[in-house]
Amino acid sequence: MNRRWGRGPPPVCEEFSVKTLLAFIDSTNTWIGKVTSILSLVVAFIIFYEIIVREFLHSPTTWVSEATVFGCGLLYMLGGAWTLKQDGHVRVDMLYHGLSKRGKAIIDCITYFAFLLYIVVMIWAAWEYMLQSIAVRETTMSPWDPVIWPLKIAFFASLIMLLLQQTAKFVRDAYTVVKGEDL
Repeated sequence: MNRRWGRGPPPVCEEFSVKTLLAFIDSTNTWIGKVTSILSLVVAFIIFYEIIVREFLHSPTTWVSEATVFGCGLLYMLGGAWTLKQDGHVRVDMLYHGLSKRGKAIIDCITYFAFLLYIVVMIWAAWEYMLQSIAVRETTMSPWDPVIWPLKIAFFASLIMLLLQQTAKFVRDAYTVVKGEDL
C-alpha cells in the first residue's frame, strides 16, 4: 500500500505538528515573560514614588507596600516559564555540566517525573484556592484592601504555563535521548 494514501498522516506531518506545538508554547511563554518584565519598571517606579512622597512630602502611602509585593509576585510567577525556556533556573551542577548532551537529556527526563508530581499538586491546590477566592471576592483586609483573586488566577495560569514549558522541554529531551539529535 502506498504510504501517501495509507492510514494516518506521514511521519513528517506528525513531526511538524509537534514542532509547531513546541514553538507555540515557547513563543507564548517568551511573549508573556517579556511583557511581564515591564512590570519590574512599574514596581521600581512605585517604590521611587513612595520614597519621594514619604521623605519629601511627609505623606506616606498605604498602598505601596502591598502593590510592591503584588508586582514582584507577578514577576516571579509569570516569569517562571520564560526563565525555564531560557534555561535560567538554578540547578545543582556538580555532575550535570560534565555530561554529554544525551546524558543531560536523560537526567532531565528522569527528573521531569518529580517535577510532574510537584506541579500537579500545586495546580490542584491553586485551582481550589482560586475558586474559593473568586467565590468570596477575597481581599487583603488591609487599609488599602485590594482584591486578591486576580493574583490567584495569575498564579494558577503561571503554573499551567510552567507545566507546558517543562513538558515541551521533556519532549525535546526524550527526542534527544532516542534519536541523538535535537527536535
